[in-house]
Amino acid sequence: MHAGDQTGSPDRRVLVLLATHNGAAYLEEQVGSILAQRDVAVRLVVSDDASSDGTGELLAAMASDSRVTILPAGRFGTPQANFLRLLREAPLDGADAVAFADQDDVWHADKLSRQLGLLDRLGVDAVSSNVVAFWERPDGGRRTELIDKAQPQVALDYLLESAGPGCTFVMTPRAVAGIRAGLEHLRDDDLVPHDWLAYAIVRASGGRWHIDAEPTLDYRQHGANATGANRGLRQATTRFRRLESGHYRAQCAAVARLCAAVADDAQRPRLERIAPLFERTDLGSRLALRRLAGELRREVRERRLLRKALLLGVW
Repeated sequence: MHAGDQTGSPDRRVLVLLATHNGAAYLEEQVGSILAQRDVAVRLVVSDDASSDGTGELLAAMASDSRVTILPAGRFGTPQANFLRLLREAPLDGADAVAFADQDDVWHADKLSRQLGLLDRLGVDAVSSNVVAFWERPDGGRRTELIDKAQPQVALDYLLESAGPGCTFVMTPRAVAGIRAGLEHLRDDDLVPHDWLAYAIVRASGGRWHIDAEPTLDYRQHGANATGANRGLRQATTRFRRLESGHYRAQCAAVARLCAAVADDAQRPRLERIAPLFERTDLGSRLALRRLAGELRREVRERRLLRKALLLGVW
């Protein structure tokens, strides 16, 4: 922790949006780490997606804390839909910042105070961070690995990727209001992760986003992860199959179309030219995207993979 980065105060109010689904095994530890944040006032709003493992009962007990609000239970089907519900319905009144939270992580005690400090000091609209992924061992120990998402941002990275795990996002109310407005351009069949959408809307509309190299939470890995650390042969195989299936291409097309609709004047003409390239898979569109690879991915390795996939027609 760098003292110069922390400007948190108990008077600074952060609205934390937590989506749950069958998370009883880890929920108490996670909520405890959220409510124990130092030097900020936390308000937690939770949306549960038809849990059947006792999560609902746990949440009802937690609601005895005045800082915790449980929205009426619903059936949403995916974490993305559940988070979009939170984004659209959670009351923002009085919040100095808005954060996303997953149900199974453990936040570092200075997560929010550090990130509020970065919002203030850098004058940005949103921040995210690296995380420490961990796997619990049968003997009670942990295996850990830094997940580094803090490579320098490039002009169009938001068309292909998020700013790291959404559970690290902290945004200004103005940014969240812009995200809410941008979601109106989303089609019902645009199945794009909520964190990617948030990052894309903020960046395309001219907002500034900082990705912090300092980890702010322990990112639990287990068999039920909706989105995990993206490491290992199994994950690599899954990613390749996703490329071949066309699903990721469809997601990128949806994001590009939405970004062209919400873009500021400086970016709109270019995004309107680029967005149709994702709708097609002909050689000309693939070569055009290949020339943009350096602006579409932050990691050098990912740029190489993208160029190969486009040249081979895999994507």
